[in-house]
Amino acid sequence: MGRYANVRAAMAARRYDAFLLPRSDAYLNEDLAPADEALHWLTGFSGSVGLAVLTQERAALLVDGRYTEQARQECTQFDTLMLDESSLFSWLRGQLQPGATIACDSRLHSVDECARWQVMATQSGFNWHESLDNPVLECWRNRPEAPNSPVLTWGLQYAGMAAQDKLENLTASLGASQCDALWLPAPDMVAWLLNVRGQDIDIAPLPFSNALLYADGRLDWFIDANRLQLPQGWLPATVSVRSPQWLDQAIAELYGQRVWIDCRMCTAAVYRQFESAGCAFYEAQNPLLLQRACKQPAELSGSREAHRIDGLALCRFLYEFHDRCDRFLGQSELSIVESLEGWRTRHPDYQGASFETIAATGANGAQPHYLPKPGRAAKLKHGELLLIDSGGQYPQGTTDVTRVLACSPATARQRYLYTTVLRAHIALASCLFPVGTSGQQLDSVARQVMWREGLDYAHGTGHGVGSYLHVHEGPHRIAPHASAVPLQAGMVTSIEPGVYLSGELGIRIENLYEVVEVEAHPGFLKFQVLTLAPFAIELIDRGLLSPAETQWLDEYHWTVRGALAASLEPDVAAWLLRQTLPNNMQFRAE
Repeated sequence: MGRYANVRAAMAARRYDAFLLPRSDAYLNEDLAPADEALHWLTGFSGSVGLAVLTQERAALLVDGRYTEQARQECTQFDTLMLDESSLFSWLRGQLQPGATIACDSRLHSVDECARWQVMATQSGFNWHESLDNPVLECWRNRPEAPNSPVLTWGLQYAGMAAQDKLENLTASLGASQCDALWLPAPDMVAWLLNVRGQDIDIAPLPFSNALLYADGRLDWFIDANRLQLPQGWLPATVSVRSPQWLDQAIAELYGQRVWIDCRMCTAAVYRQFESAGCAFYEAQNPLLLQRACKQPAELSGSREAHRIDGLALCRFLYEFHDRCDRFLGQSELSIVESLEGWRTRHPDYQGASFETIAATGANGAQPHYLPKPGRAAKLKHGELLLIDSGGQYPQGTTDVTRVLACSPATARQRYLYTTVLRAHIALASCLFPVGTSGQQLDSVARQVMWREGLDYAHGTGHGVGSYLHVHEGPHRIAPHASAVPLQAGMVTSIEPGVYLSGELGIRIENLYEVVEVEAHPGFLKFQVLTLAPFAIELIDRGLLSPAETQWLDEYHWTVRGALAASLEPDVAAWLLRQTLPNNMQFRAE
């Protein structure tokens, strides 16, 4: 039997009429180890967010707007739906009879998600079943081994705050909320808190682990002690290293006590364990998230250095592309990935990509998170645009940048679209806003520029970024929904509006920014740029820019040349100076 038939047989044996499989793991990570890529094994979908639902007769794949086109191309045997509860249960009602059983693996879903789905299942006349028994994993033969990388230190010169101080700050939050314990479910939480790093996944320096913090300042860290390669005294005396199997005992010992749980980040399976132990719950956003999001001065200084290093690699790549564009024409998108990676790896501090590089030419750019793969990567063609979204991990910080290049002289339409996206980027990047303003409120500052041209994009405008951690980090986002967290000084965020025209092109312009106070206007904040890479002047129609937009562009390019030119080879530096000339009219649309 094929894998679908095997999974359906395993479902039938359990009397499941439908089974839900997210792209997730036991830590609810966005970035997964190969051992946890069950969704890809089952469906072939290579995006970062998705949910498969399998019945005995049909199957559907739910994705967000970034992946709609990609899912249709990669998963032809699945119905493609938008990733929301309404679409999911509307589809299920069309496939199943009332009384049918819908099952999920509660280790792979958050408490909030399961609670919402249980309500909708009941309202639809279905039975909802949370299980620790996964028919897909049962059928996955030759599943890769679980990761087991060494756990190393992340130096105080980068972290800016000792683990003991972080623990004390977090413990104070517990006391203020009258909680006996705080559940820390995510590896990036523990890595930040204890100033440690690992490499359990290729694109983020994380050791997979979780922890319990107690009101008296003790911390139980659930990880295999044999993995630790930390100097004596690195961990505070209040930290106890426990086997992951000891978690059951630790939860049982909290009988009747009040535990702080973030229901968006805790798996339903672990929540049920606390529930069975008779714990009372304080359900709120994990206090660590905001403490981590507001970076220490050392973290921000490190981020600036990481972006300087990354900017040098980007400029060398961009010079190579412009100087030898004919050599790239006819080559695969993968050659772009290899070239850019080659420039980054020349610096000794480069630890690897912060996510899989997106190199999308022509119509592939219309898939916001398209990934070129061997055997199906397109070749660069004359007349098309090339979208490159990439980033690097350095001990100093994490980078994420998107640029669009022209493979030949740009058309008036390409310049118009690119300039419109650039204007949307500038609108938000140049914005001053009062303290207390959320990303949800700021999102339309960029988007309204697109709306005036009858354009929009099906993703958020910005996301938080970690310090040598995940390239996507909360709690703040700049997005139209579910982003009520106010931006604060010290946060790092991307700004990345775009336009995507199916079958034609994709354009996205992304920089990272630090949120800083406005000295001249107390009580106001603004964005200070971190990313250092010139925009594509051959794609800018300066006739469409206002004087204020032109000034912002010239000032940004002045910042780039000032930070990078002296460290570049003479030919690359000369190219950068040409690309960043103020009010460069050379490529103005006729």
